Amino acid sequence: MKKIVNILLDVPLNQSFSYSSEENIVVGSRVLVEFRKNQVVGFVWQNNVDIKSLTFDIKKLKPIIKVFDEVLDNKIIKLVKFIANYYHYPIGQTLFTCIPSLLRKPQTYTLKLEDNKLLKLKAPKVVQKIHLNNEQQSVIAAIKQHLEAFYPAVLYGITGSGKTEVYLELIESVLLKGKQVLVLVPEINLTPQLLSRFKRRFSNVKMQILTSSSSGLSRLKGYYNALNGEAQIIIGTRLAVFTPFKNLGIIIVDEEHDQSFKQYDGLRYSARDVAVLRASSMKIPVILGSATPSLETIYNIKLKKYELYKLTNRAVETARLPQIKLLDLKTYPPNEGITDIALENIKKCLDNKELSLVFINRRGFCPVITCYECNWISTCNNCSVNMVYHSSTKELKCHHCGISKKIPRTCPNCNNPYLQAIGQGTQKVEEILNQKFPQARISRIDQDTTKGKASWEKLYNKIYNNEVDILVGTQMMAKGHDFHNLTLVVGLNLDSGLYSYDFRSTELLFTQLMQVSGRAGRGDKEGLVLLQTNFPKNELYQYLINHDFAGFANYLMLQRKSLNVPPYSNYVLLRASSSKIKSAMDFLLEVENLANKIKTNDINIFSPVPAIIQKLKKKERAQILIQSNDRNKLHIFLDKLIVEVNNIKNKNMVIWHLDVDPLEL
Repeated sequence: MKKIVNILLDVPLNQSFSYSSEENIVVGSRVLVEFRKNQVVGFVWQNNVDIKSLTFDIKKLKPIIKVFDEVLDNKIIKLVKFIANYYHYPIGQTLFTCIPSLLRKPQTYTLKLEDNKLLKLKAPKVVQKIHLNNEQQSVIAAIKQHLEAFYPAVLYGITGSGKTEVYLELIESVLLKGKQVLVLVPEINLTPQLLSRFKRRFSNVKMQILTSSSSGLSRLKGYYNALNGEAQIIIGTRLAVFTPFKNLGIIIVDEEHDQSFKQYDGLRYSARDVAVLRASSMKIPVILGSATPSLETIYNIKLKKYELYKLTNRAVETARLPQIKLLDLKTYPPNEGITDIALENIKKCLDNKELSLVFINRRGFCPVITCYECNWISTCNNCSVNMVYHSSTKELKCHHCGISKKIPRTCPNCNNPYLQAIGQGTQKVEEILNQKFPQARISRIDQDTTKGKASWEKLYNKIYNNEVDILVGTQMMAKGHDFHNLTLVVGLNLDSGLYSYDFRSTELLFTQLMQVSGRAGRGDKEGLVLLQTNFPKNELYQYLINHDFAGFANYLMLQRKSLNVPPYSNYVLLRASSSKIKSAMDFLLEVENLANKIKTNDINIFSPVPAIIQKLKKKERAQILIQSNDRNKLHIFLDKLIVEVNNIKNKNMVIWHLDVDPLEL
């Protein structure tokens, strides 16, 4: 007798599809089926479906074409169900986001993997242990008491306080119990340095790196090596949070505050939040580490949902936090963007054979090319943003859609041949420093120079081997890098983050500046940070020069509470895009009317507005903000709203999605 099974497919519909089978198939099995005249991969979501529950003729059901060997882990199935519900994303597309790309293709894979039995994990061969200070020992001892249960712990440690050594000690304890470890990092560029420390510590432990640069086959092997227990430590970026494990014992989220843990398209999840969810469901500890914890994490500490541990001293006994000085640009006018005091201190570093970092959060040569005659500006045709001039390729590039074009010889508007470059980017700063210090070895670190894993590792080794004198870097240099010869940080063009439409901008700026300042003076040499600003009396800078993260966090929390914005309330954005802004706005006005009809007093609906970057990749964008202080009632409302929105006529004119807990407004 034929069996009826429901199968999830990679389609934007929140449902499964029924097929027939001649045999019993376990839930989670990867199968091949026909869908809309194409052969596609699906996963069995429900087997032995009751025929009486069907509302159609079972004779019309198509048969399953093939059953592959792969079967989803039950824990991942439960995770997919929760994530799809929480982020209100089609469950089939949620599932296909969580699996390696090769498993989405209709072909068979033969991997040299061990049997699906838990291998006997090797005891870690511990080498190169360092002396731990009293704070580190106290934190480790306390957390070790909670390795057998769900225990969300926040490890707040000043920059250079030795958080990684705490991780390593906890990991050793977990490995000795025969369990596995998942370590999440915000960016690929952090993995080489972290991996080298892990390899030095655990020389005979099987580790696997899973990042966006991993090949499809590499990710598939890592997926199954973790599932069958062969890989004892998985280190990866946000997508690694979905890795199945045979016997996971701890999750560590390094730099938990970093916005790179948020996915900004497709399934818009937070890897940090998913990590906490996984730890809760698996009854294991999760460690959230940062020198600048996010306000959401601090809020959970205040609610006593998370336990707080502190490291207040630098791990190297002779190391001290750097002195931070503000250079008032009204008193010290810059020369081509850099003050004379900053240049003098860079010269001192060169004389002392020490490394200096010039931090500017903008890549490219300069922000825009403009015409002073008619005020034409080099804007992108696809997006409502300016194109950035890159001197290395002599091109204008859009950092949003990726399009590039040659610089026009004359103004496209008035034919004026004298076009001007305004502002500074990393390339421009690099050029200026090369002119000021022609003998210096200068390297630029941004997305243009570190696109591939190999390019970053080569540059990292040059820095580590003291083959670089001056670094010019973007916010990439604010994340966890440890160079003991770096004694000077100079910050340029910082003030734009002080006054922004986004209430999170000051938190982001303070975090970046505290993190990048912490790169200086991590060894036995004193560090100095010089920040150029037009607003030296601003509260942000005053907290910063005193290294007072707790004070600034409390200051921001009071602001957020008075405004009733996250983390004191919950936000959801409903975004719509279309070829015309009118179509997007008309659609959202209809959504607003529907929302107001079904909402309760606990839900606030804000009127639709164009997005800050209104045009992106040739699409006009607008959005509605939905707010509530009651998370559960918000999700109940969203479930109802989605049904209503799906019934809107002519909705095919727009593309729309929900972003739950958005980081960008």
